[in-house]
Amino acid sequence: MKLTKTVKYHYKLTGKTLEKDIESFIKEARKGAFSWDYKYNSEGLKIIKQYFRWLQEKFDKKEYEECKICYGKLVLFLIDSSVCEDDANFGYEDLLSRIDKDFDRFIKNYFICLVKTCDIEELTKRTAEYAVKLERAGYGFDSDIKTLIEELDEQTLKNLEQRMLIKTEGMTNKDEDKIDIVHFLMEIAQEQDDKEKYLRLCERLRGVVPDKEVDYIVWEFDEIGSEPEVF
Repeated sequence: MKLTKTVKYHYKLTGKTLEKDIESFIKEARKGAFSWDYKYNSEGLKIIKQYFRWLQEKFDKKEYEECKICYGKLVLFLIDSSVCEDDANFGYEDLLSRIDKDFDRFIKNYFICLVKTCDIEELTKRTAEYAVKLERAGYGFDSDIKTLIEELDEQTLKNLEQRMLIKTEGMTNKDEDKIDIVHFLMEIAQEQDDKEKYLRLCERLRGVVPDKEVDYIVWEFDEIGSEPEVF
């Protein structure tokens, strides 16, 4: 993307499509093109914000297929960048909140796009990939799991959970990705207030993570469930 300034900033795609432009931006960013962005007039941050503005317009027009691809590339990249996964270190203390104070709305848009355009295999693959990235970065959003629960029928959601669980077979203490997927599935059970499912998932972690950690997350279910609602 080219960014020029006269009275205000103007944005023009340099790729043939928004997807190609985002890919090019990510490639350059991973090479360090926008390192310590705030020292250089925040050009990278301005471009990212513009991408999301364009994506919101496309989402509002129900162009879900294109949005799915673009949100997927951009969101996963930004989660990586927020924890300095590679040279794409923009230098902001909280990159996602600098992009938008309500970054969660982009997550919701992404999952709505997934539900509306993916078959079960693609939905499983993309959700598992997202779960691993999210857990590794230590982020938590409200809308990812809520959107899956609200937008999928009961059988499809069960199918998704079963397929994600298959990805964790043969899990050992070295399989961080598989452990991350189990944690994501536990969050679904917690959101559904399904203690039986939650405890079954906890037991899958026995012998994989320390027993003290499993005991804590068993206790955590009741502790979170007993928290009073705030009105």
